[in-house]
Amino acid sequence: MKIAIASLNQVWQDKKANKVLCEAFVKNASIQSSDLIIFPEMTLTGFSVKNTTLSEEISKSETLEWFSVIAKKYGINIVFGALLHEGKATAPSNMICVSSNSGAVEPLYSKIHLFSLSGEDRYLSSGDRIATYKMGDMIFGFAICYDLRFPELFSAMAEACDVIVVIANWPSSRVSHWNVLLRARAIETGSPVFGVNRTGIDGNNIDYGNNSSILVMPNGEVEDASFSSGNLSIYEIDKQQLKAYYNNFPTTRDKRYDLYEKILREKINVKKQ
Repeated sequence: MKIAIASLNQVWQDKKANKVLCEAFVKNASIQSSDLIIFPEMTLTGFSVKNTTLSEEISKSETLEWFSVIAKKYGINIVFGALLHEGKATAPSNMICVSSNSGAVEPLYSKIHLFSLSGEDRYLSSGDRIATYKMGDMIFGFAICYDLRFPELFSAMAEACDVIVVIANWPSSRVSHWNVLLRARAIETGSPVFGVNRTGIDGNNIDYGNNSSILVMPNGEVEDASFSSGNLSIYEIDKQQLKAYYNNFPTTRDKRYDLYEKILREKINVKKQ
């Protein structure tokens, strides 16, 4: 499977401008015969959690409709982020959505761990379930930005997923954490992990470094792109290759989920001298 990742320099809170940028990336990825293209968190707005007027109702979402049309037009699957809500009474969710190359579009995953340091938890509602999606012969699992700091989520995904996708607006000031955590999640799950970050400077004057969108393989090594042009990189992964990684060092089968659940429910007793 050929998977493209786009390190989008998002125009702050400007959906129209970001649509132009996204379509150029989609077109280029399609020309390169990519099966899938992945965009960063909150694709058409940037990480703007306080301006909830940017949120769209799922049943009437212009963003979902637009990505549906573009995916069908260029014959490519698209993973993107959006700020969405179910009704006027509900708080928005920071979501990952998937549009298939047939045009079918689905809001799939709501960010579980909201970034309290930025106030995300005060403005948005958090998700409470893992989401997976099958494309071709591979099952994808998903996470958003701050989720990367919580290994429990990835441990829970490990048994069910072949590939894990993390979309983000992760600032350059903490990019060393980003790189280390992506490697850790790939090694501990035995799955390749795509980390798809934005570039540029956002409306809060936060800087996002270039070249921080990567694919980390289960051995912890960063994979070289088979094609790279500007901020678009394309990688090729194979189900048999992934099986070979797993069979060589199958830590997932040794996980003791029943024990972990018991430990989490019990208080930890600290022995005293």
